[in-house]
Amino acid sequence: MTEGEAQAALAGIALELVAITDRLQRIHDELPVSPNREAMWAHEIPADIATEIYGAIECVQVDHLRTVMEYLEAASRVTAEELRERFERGGSR
Repeated sequence: MTEGEAQAALAGIALELVAITDRLQRIHDELPVSPNREAMWAHEIPADIATEIYGAIECVQVDHLRTVMEYLEAASRVTAEELRERFERGGSR
């Protein structure tokens, strides 16, 4: 695989992750909201399934998928010149 092919593949994967994020958001938005959600998040009462799913989706989207998409998208378009400049500045990103 060439570097260009790898970059194109990464760009495609980043787009697939956008679609997955959209699907997760639809699930998130359609879940019933428990009137006890705050008490569940405060660990005062056990969580219900909808609240657990809601929290899992938020965690995955905020803590993981956005970062993964940003890294893949950046790697899909980085140039040798940008990498050289970054190295000369002493930075990693």
